Amino acid sequence: MRRVPLTLLAAFIAVAAAVPRAAHAETADEILAKADKLTNGWDDQYMKSTMTIIDIDGSKKSYIFSIAQKGEKRLVRFESGELKGMATLILNRDSVYAYLPGFKKVRRVAAHNMNQSFAGSDFSNDDMAFTSWTNSYVATIDHEDADHWFLSCLPRPGGVKPPHPKAIAKIDKKNYQLMGYEFFDEAGKKVKTFDNNDLTDWGGGKFRNKIIVVTDNQTGHKTRLDLIEAKFNDGIKDSLFTERELEWGK
Repeated sequence: MRRVPLTLLAAFIAVAAAVPRAAHAETADEILAKADKLTNGWDDQYMKSTMTIIDIDGSKKSYIFSIAQKGEKRLVRFESGELKGMATLILNRDSVYAYLPGFKKVRRVAAHNMNQSFAGSDFSNDDMAFTSWTNSYVATIDHEDADHWFLSCLPRPGGVKPPHPKAIAKIDKKNYQLMGYEFFDEAGKKVKTFDNNDLTDWGGGKFRNKIIVVTDNQTGHKTRLDLIEAKFNDGIKDSLFTERELEWGK
């Protein structure tokens, strides 16, 4: 048997060692989980925004509102305009309560009303109750470009019911931030588009998009959110998320 010269064998070993091992290719679910953690993976978070509702004739109405979130729980409270004092408590998708100051009563939002508009905006009650992509969707890579992955998201078997039966999520390859998404109906028709812009550090490397524009693809009606304030891991108490606080809290 012909022997390989030691010098040649050493060269083969050196070349093999120089070739990098193939990196683990992230799955779409892993990418989605990273994006979801950056959006919802805080002990708690508080945001204050200006909501501007833009009708198809160009007329506008603006309100200031805040969202306190802890896990699945959210308390949404309007602080200005004709909606001042109106509040919504979300304990989970199946337990949503609204306080209307004109009636001075807390009312439970019925399941068949979850797809209705939230406060006249292009958000539905279901959209407002949506707090986790990974609990609701499984993902595959639909396509990608140099800067973004576009993930096709379908309902997770046995998971929390998502607000829409299909979504395409746009995720930045550099930082895993969710830069927008589209929702589709059962027939595959695009019904709603979310464009996230002006990614901003709100302190300590805690990023959030400062501008979100929601478009109803059926009508052209739009809602714009301009983030005024954002705080994370601020020690929000569980007692905030109660029907009593919904009605009496300031």
